[in-house]
Amino acid sequence: MGQVYLAHDRDLPRMVALKLLSPVIGDDGEVRARFLREADTAARLAHPNIVAVYARGQEQDRLWMAIQYVEGTDVATALREGPIRPADAVRITEETAKALDHAHRSGVLHRDVKPANILLEWGPQRQVYLTDFGIAKALDHADGLTRTGELYASLHYAAPEQFELRADIDHRADVYALGCTLYYMLTGELPFPGAGTGQLIAAHLNAPVPRPSLHNPAVPPAFDDVIARAMAKNRDERYGSCGELAAAARRALTAPRNPVHHVTGPTMPSSAAAPSTAPVRHTTPNPAPASRTRKVRKPLAAALAAVAVFTGAAVAAVLLRGNDGQQPIPPTPPAGAQAAAEHAACEYSKLMATYDYDDPDGWEQRVYDGATGEWGTQAQGVLPMVGMLVASDPVRTRATDAECTATMSEADTVADVDVLLTQVNSPPGKPEETEQITMSTRMELVDGRWLCSRLVTPLLPN
Repeated sequence: MGQVYLAHDRDLPRMVALKLLSPVIGDDGEVRARFLREADTAARLAHPNIVAVYARGQEQDRLWMAIQYVEGTDVATALREGPIRPADAVRITEETAKALDHAHRSGVLHRDVKPANILLEWGPQRQVYLTDFGIAKALDHADGLTRTGELYASLHYAAPEQFELRADIDHRADVYALGCTLYYMLTGELPFPGAGTGQLIAAHLNAPVPRPSLHNPAVPPAFDDVIARAMAKNRDERYGSCGELAAAARRALTAPRNPVHHVTGPTMPSSAAAPSTAPVRHTTPNPAPASRTRKVRKPLAAALAAVAVFTGAAVAAVLLRGNDGQQPIPPTPPAGAQAAAEHAACEYSKLMATYDYDDPDGWEQRVYDGATGEWGTQAQGVLPMVGMLVASDPVRTRATDAECTATMSEADTVADVDVLLTQVNSPPGKPEETEQITMSTRMELVDGRWLCSRLVTPLLPN
């Protein structure tokens, strides 16, 4: 987001880290809001394991923040040398858990717990600090902000419920992220590497929790159960707090094991050099899968699910498409209210299932033109970031057919429509894949046009 300088405090005899918001993005209101939120949130969360904020201000339109200078490194940097010894990984987890539990008691979720945000101070005490509350979320506030590159990195630690477009995300999402971080420290590997956004999200939703002892023989097998509970898909099955997770990790260190392996890997740092700063069509459904699993459609569903992780929005809409013919929803629908509503719902759903890579601005405008009410408001907030994420995904997606069935209101001005879409995914260098997805829309008759006011596409189909 900008530059960080080592500076002298102007009022006290101490060094501080001076963060300056980059002038390139300084005019972005969302970025400025995130920068200010980091300062305000950290300032009221005074705790020995949270990087302190001393002051913030503005100088010639550039926002700045003076924060505690931590002479050391971060866990992400330490992991470049390989796994961290289990005893040290546990201690880092314990100290980070203290910071997180304190934040949770104060009504704040961190929402971006990851190795890069855990600092390790040089010296005999080896103090651990949690930083970057820039996308922290107050429990009574639904906003959260991020940028595309940071978002993708953070998805490696995001809990399944954060991809489900839920408004009731709570502290157990941070428990999950801390579990992912502990796994990474123990093994030197991400729990779900993922080749792209879609695969990564699908892994968080569906893949079995990995066992650290299978990836690093230095890890006591008891940690397998610790990680399994911390990263449980169902948040009700996780530890009730980060402190509970840390305590279980501490017990796992001394649990019986056979055979005994020699512990290798870097320890917590103690010294080092100073760090650097159409018409309705009926289609034949594909065979149902053998098992019922959570699915994330890519790239657009994955993109909007990813946005949901960091916006905290209760957005019930997911797939967006650019109209092949560049035409908006027709203002004069076919005769008959039900047929007209179904026609409009099918066209809009198809409009929302293929991103227009050649004309992204036109695609956004067509989506806005076909929206009203709740979805019209939500679309304004999420579509720009969706575009950035979709454009970076190598898999291209388009909808080819749609089948719609409407249930009309008594006045024939509102229709709840179930939609079955046939979608074609085109991964680079591989054959195209065809699948069917279900979604539902609420269409409302506004000035003679059927517009979408609510849109739901389950990330967790039954």
